[in-house]
Amino acid sequence: MGSALEEIKEKLVGKWKVDRGENVEDFFRELGLNFFTRKMAARGKPVSIISTEGDQITLAVQTPIWTMKDTFRLDEEFEKITEGIKLKAVATYKDGKLIIKQTPLEEGSSVKPQEVHRERVGDELLQTMYIGDVVCKRYCVRVQE
Repeated sequence: MGSALEEIKEKLVGKWKVDRGENVEDFFRELGLNFFTRKMAARGKPVSIISTEGDQITLAVQTPIWTMKDTFRLDEEFEKITEGIKLKAVATYKDGKLIIKQTPLEEGSSVKPQEVHRERVGDELLQTMYIGDVVCKRYCVRVQE
């Protein structure tokens, strides 16, 4: 795990802002967001801040109207809340990708399981999100602090 954390520090740690995306609105539709929220979210340019401390990784996503922050260890289950729904999540690092898989804790939840991959592609951070049959990509550029 030590080498995975070192690689994450080298490749992913930093502040990243969404520059452009593909299939974003379809992803948010599949996520179950209403029309207005979906339109606003699809047009948004959130900033992601990835950091590490010891063996923990912190991922914060900021928009003008909300901030989501998760702190976790690789290969350990953690809980998160998205849109008021409790999810169990597990983060792994494989083939240069930080992968977070999350599934709803409640039986019969309207929220579908999701998977988010973050990886470096050149100077950009590529975030690929999977839900149902929908694949969405968001390309992020590094923001100098």
